[in-house]
Amino acid sequence: MYARIRGSVAAGPWIAVTAAVIVAVLPLLGVGPYWQREIMLIGVYTLLCSGLNLSFGYANEMALGQVGMFAAGAYVTAILYNYGITDLALAILASIVLAALVGLLSGVPGLRLSHWSLAIVSFFLILLIPSITQILPTLTGGLLGLPGIIGPTLFGHALSNTGFYVVTVIVTAVWMLVFRNMIVSPFGSSLRVLGESSTLAESLGSSAFRLKVSAYVLGALPAGIAGALFAYLTGFVSPDSFTIDVLIAVLAATVVGGADSVWGAPLGAALLVLGPLQASSFQQYSIAVYGIFLLAVGVLFSGGVVGLVRAAGRRVSARFASPTRGPADPAPSITHVSLPIPGESLTVSGVKKSFAGLQALAGVELVAAAGQITAIIGANGAGKTTLLNTISGFLQADAGEVKLGDRLLTGAKPYRVARLGVGRTFQTPQIPKSMTVLQIAESGRLQKSSARLLASILRLPGFYRARRQDRQAALAALSFAGLVHLAGQDAGSLPLGTRRLLEVARCVAGAPNVLLLDEPAAGLDGDSLRDLGSLLQRTRGAGGTVVIVEHNVPFIMSLADNVFVMELGQVIASGPPETVRRDERVIDSYLGRRHRNGSKLMSPPAPVQAAVTTKSGEKDML
Repeated sequence: MYARIRGSVAAGPWIAVTAAVIVAVLPLLGVGPYWQREIMLIGVYTLLCSGLNLSFGYANEMALGQVGMFAAGAYVTAILYNYGITDLALAILASIVLAALVGLLSGVPGLRLSHWSLAIVSFFLILLIPSITQILPTLTGGLLGLPGIIGPTLFGHALSNTGFYVVTVIVTAVWMLVFRNMIVSPFGSSLRVLGESSTLAESLGSSAFRLKVSAYVLGALPAGIAGALFAYLTGFVSPDSFTIDVLIAVLAATVVGGADSVWGAPLGAALLVLGPLQASSFQQYSIAVYGIFLLAVGVLFSGGVVGLVRAAGRRVSARFASPTRGPADPAPSITHVSLPIPGESLTVSGVKKSFAGLQALAGVELVAAAGQITAIIGANGAGKTTLLNTISGFLQADAGEVKLGDRLLTGAKPYRVARLGVGRTFQTPQIPKSMTVLQIAESGRLQKSSARLLASILRLPGFYRARRQDRQAALAALSFAGLVHLAGQDAGSLPLGTRRLLEVARCVAGAPNVLLLDEPAAGLDGDSLRDLGSLLQRTRGAGGTVVIVEHNVPFIMSLADNVFVMELGQVIASGPPETVRRDERVIDSYLGRRHRNGSKLMSPPAPVQAAVTTKSGEKDML
């Protein structure tokens, strides 16, 4: 299975390079000027779509400013030409710098506000283009534009039409390889995680804001390159080339090709150039047609053309898979490896938190020791999840402090708390559907990975070294959780119980000093509960510090070393399970009844009578 995965990943770039070489030599095979121009247009729109894929498809940010960066690249190229600078390399470099600057200036304020603010800010960027050209008419030509942009040179040598065609194909191919290398790297995994949830990205040690800005600015770079090529391709630059219609066309091409795919960009661009743009009478109906396009794609095949190809490939693989092993090619048996987990003591001292006058935490005191499972139980509204959010930095405490070992966590942002050694799961499993089980486990290493973006793009030795380390840690974590046989399977197809185990494995891969688990047993059946209980026991045995919030009291009482019971933001009882289960205040607050005759607890209400098998094999109830 792993050989097939590695083979398909390694084959992708070579297929792309081969295709680029074939396209580049088409003029030698008799392809005339008309089709050369069409192919160059496909290259320009490929660059535009790929930038939108980066921010919209992977990071899930409504970034609509691609046409603004496109215009910036075209205008700076035209202005340089009018000043006698015809070198295409210099024009591309200037376009990249200006597009990045425009992306940064428009992206930072939009991303600071909200998810939709970026869409609004970047959308208005397009509306400003005619106004900006009129403010600077001597440079931009105003509404009339700048004509006569012909005869580009490259390093002092004049480019013929065929030479410009070859340069356009090479530049587009190089960017697509750069784009692909970014996506197939820890940075790309971070974007996928961000696309699933900003909260998840922060919990894995990534700054969501910085990731969003990085995706938006990096997505602006190919748009700037496209603008430089477009200026020399058309020989004319005016505001009419950068309208809302162009934005909608690029958005439609991106979605139709496959927004969350590297190779969806050239597919969408080809469909756009060879389809709607071929019709001279299309302009007046473009918005309506593109709107119908987007609606149909969103309803019928949200993954675009690439999504359809992937689905067809999975069906073919399943049909021709060995009947004895199945399409996922699982291992013949499940094994659990030994994995050291560097647990440290977690101390919560006098933590308080209020919301609009309502005190959710009222001076909570809690200590979780390494090599132990510490449970937090209590009725709904007791403050359990608020406490976990305060520990992990998603909420800031009004008073008190939280320490992990000798490191102070109080006041730190969530991604910094994660980097300090706090692993976290959530009530609803947050598993990006576009990733495999192995990639999910590797994402737990994002805060520890030594692979840098430049090393990933250039595929330097440091990237391969870091990837080997991350993969080994991920496989060890999957083996630890008994999930290694599912490594190549799409995570989105997993049942609930397996997704919860995978969340724990993702945390373990990052070697956290403490694991915060928020209701991991919710919705699980008997078999899944036993698998989860076994995994938690192995985590404790490996030295991990486990803090678990759970409503399934019988399940947690059979596992925990210490139990803290919360009521109205306070800890009302703590100690070993046997001590806590007989505390009369716990009985009053959590079960709503008291048995005063002796120390035995009367039968609990029906919802709490669910049984779980303990280590001794007996049925245990609260």
